Amino acid sequence: MATTKKTATKTAATKTTAAKKTATKAAKAPIEGKTLIIAEKPSVALDLVRVLGQKNFKNEKTHYESDTTIVSHAIGHLVEIADPKEIDEKYKKWEMSTLPMLPKEFPLVATPATKGQLSALSKLIKRKDVTTIVNACDAGREGELIFFYILQYVLKGKFTGKTIKRLWMQSMTPAAIKEAFENMRDGSEMENLKAAALCRSEADWLIGMNGSRGLTAYNSSMGGFQVTPCGRVQTPTLAIIVNREEERMQFVPQKFWTVEAEFDNDGNHYQGKWFTANKEDGKDKIKQIFDENRVKEILAKCKGKAGTVEETSAPSLQKCGPLYDLTTLQREANNRFGFSAKTTLSIAQALYERHKATTYPRTDSRCLPEDYVAPVKATLGKIEGPLAKFAETALKNNWVVKTPKVFDNSKISDHFAIIPTGVMPSGLTEAEQKIFTMICQRFIAVFFPPAKYENTTRVTTVEGETFITEGKVLIDPGFKAVYGKDSDEESNIPALKGKSAKTVALEEKEDFTKPPAHYTESTLLSMMESAGKLVEDEELRDAMKERGLGTPATRAAIIEKLVSDKYVVRDGKDMIPTAKAFDLIKVLKAMDIEALTSPELTGNWEYKMEQIEKGKETREKFMEGIVEMTKTMVKNIKSFKEESTTGEAPFSPVNGKKVFETVSRYTTEDGIVIRKMIGGKRLTPEEITELLTNRKIGPLTGFRSKRGAEFSAVVIINDENKIEFVFDEKPEEVEVGAEVGKSPVDGAAVYETMTGYVSDSYLKKEPSGITLPKILLGKEIPLEEIKKMLAGEKTTLLKGFRSNKTHRTFDAYLYLDKGGKLKFDFPPREFKPRRFGKKKAE
Repeated sequence: MATTKKTATKTAATKTTAAKKTATKAAKAPIEGKTLIIAEKPSVALDLVRVLGQKNFKNEKTHYESDTTIVSHAIGHLVEIADPKEIDEKYKKWEMSTLPMLPKEFPLVATPATKGQLSALSKLIKRKDVTTIVNACDAGREGELIFFYILQYVLKGKFTGKTIKRLWMQSMTPAAIKEAFENMRDGSEMENLKAAALCRSEADWLIGMNGSRGLTAYNSSMGGFQVTPCGRVQTPTLAIIVNREEERMQFVPQKFWTVEAEFDNDGNHYQGKWFTANKEDGKDKIKQIFDENRVKEILAKCKGKAGTVEETSAPSLQKCGPLYDLTTLQREANNRFGFSAKTTLSIAQALYERHKATTYPRTDSRCLPEDYVAPVKATLGKIEGPLAKFAETALKNNWVVKTPKVFDNSKISDHFAIIPTGVMPSGLTEAEQKIFTMICQRFIAVFFPPAKYENTTRVTTVEGETFITEGKVLIDPGFKAVYGKDSDEESNIPALKGKSAKTVALEEKEDFTKPPAHYTESTLLSMMESAGKLVEDEELRDAMKERGLGTPATRAAIIEKLVSDKYVVRDGKDMIPTAKAFDLIKVLKAMDIEALTSPELTGNWEYKMEQIEKGKETREKFMEGIVEMTKTMVKNIKSFKEESTTGEAPFSPVNGKKVFETVSRYTTEDGIVIRKMIGGKRLTPEEITELLTNRKIGPLTGFRSKRGAEFSAVVIINDENKIEFVFDEKPEEVEVGAEVGKSPVDGAAVYETMTGYVSDSYLKKEPSGITLPKILLGKEIPLEEIKKMLAGEKTTLLKGFRSNKTHRTFDAYLYLDKGGKLKFDFPPREFKPRRFGKKKAE
């Protein structure tokens, strides 16, 4: 009995101990906690709450909370890499001796403007009942960086006890958000994307901070504190713009002629243009003639003569372009509407985020997943308005089929092409409607058949000289119907009657070769996409896309940074580099800093970051390369002396004085210094020679103010041997030259001055005095035309005036009114009847 009792007591004690251990273990085991979802913006947080069931959530101002879930948000970047002075005391001064700055760690600091929201998020992240944290920031490299930096800042790298998940949303419709919740990714799946994001951030810091401080220290050594911003992607992009402008400045126009003929083919008249086949390939047609004697020979040989005619016709097809990625959307919006890349991105983001009308915009893909045929058909069925009938046509004709042009998994990275979601938004602004319509049109048109044309080529041979006539007729509009085109403006050639034709008229036209065009935002985006190789061919450009400058998400911001840093100004659609830009790029090239001048090298870095995302490159190896590049860059800046580039100028001496040049300026041996770029304009050696010889030159066009406005001025070397602009001269300061005529107002003599022409009565400050400029709206007015106006006549038609408001060029006559004021007289708008009757498709 005693034994039994003892045994029972022991058993009870054992059970009690076991129960205590179980209770302790249970207490230590993680209990089912709350999930914290962090969106990138407040509006996205609210969208998530609506999908999860808004009635279950309480609005706590900085977040929404239910029994199981907390939804909060960032406001873009809440955290960023610290400024150098916050990393180390020695970096407080912008001095060359502190470079290179190569911190072992990149400490993070709160972005000042959004500290309040960061504080609120910190409290939520640290809550013990929060066991799962979901990254619901934008689905891409930048969204990954925003989320990771917040957690790194708050948790100091100690993520123990927190499960990380990723919500990957391709669009913001409720259905897409629900699907994303059902297919949440584990945080470990995003490690490569996070590594690439960190590489981008840290590489930008190393190159940008060291480059900007080094160049600022170098420029400031010449006097003053001259902040010189530069960047790993920004500055190579600028180098491309400057190089193009250099090409334009060095371009020498060549005069050429074309010869056009009118032929009579048994009563049918048609036009032809002289041409010859390219000797190298025999295919290209050369229509320009650079020898005036050759023009006269053609005119003399062919005038009134008969010739033979050969004609060929062949069908041709034009296919619709692929679906939009962000860069292509930005380029086309710039071409069609003049929208900046930043504006288009902002609109596309609003259509995605606020209106839920389109898919994620920051994509570099132009295809859809191969299993997306059914969703496409469903979306087409929801299209409303004028485009609905075309969507219905595509569906009825079963044109939505799985073709590689549209559905191709191999051409999709994190996101697919930009397409409508099926939500038909209301209340869009005019600009939003334009972009939404573009996206819908391309989405529908890509499934339509090609446009069909009939191309006709007629060659008329007269006395051995060949003239070409080309016609093009739209037979079937195909996809062009979606864009409102059932016919094109191409003309048809009158039917040929027999094989002979007589030359009834010949006309020579004189013109000049044109320099390479300025970059627009459209062509600049294309250049950035292909790392400096501006390729118009769509397939070739797609093949090179992986090696671009920046990413679709960052290119607009890079362009805006160039503008805000005063390196580039917008002139209409054109992007014009400033004098500051020329100085920077010239010095960088002289310093041999490839990291800041080679777009292709920087494009290669972007490619490597994409390889990191795919797990084919390591973050450590990439950053080792960036560190070495930073060291080389700083070494080159430190060792560079502009004097080392000094040499005697090719046009030296001038006025018996030697002239020396460096990378950025000319200096005479008697101390006159002239920068190579003055007011945004690079003076030619001939202009420098004239300026030094006469101590003045002009007026010259093409100068630009700090705000980018173009102006004309006389450039002088003043009494202190400094360069100075002279604009309108004050009557008491005018130095008159030869008399050129009499004023039609009061008969006073009119004299030439540096900047224009003034009457004697103007010099005497009489009300009847007149003054006329030598250059008006960028157009130089020849002296003989000034004399015509003084004689009461109109000028001949002057071509190439440039509007200050629209930046467009126009032609006009000039005359003086009764008060002596300059007036424009525009030629009647020329009515151009169609050369040939238009043949409609039957």
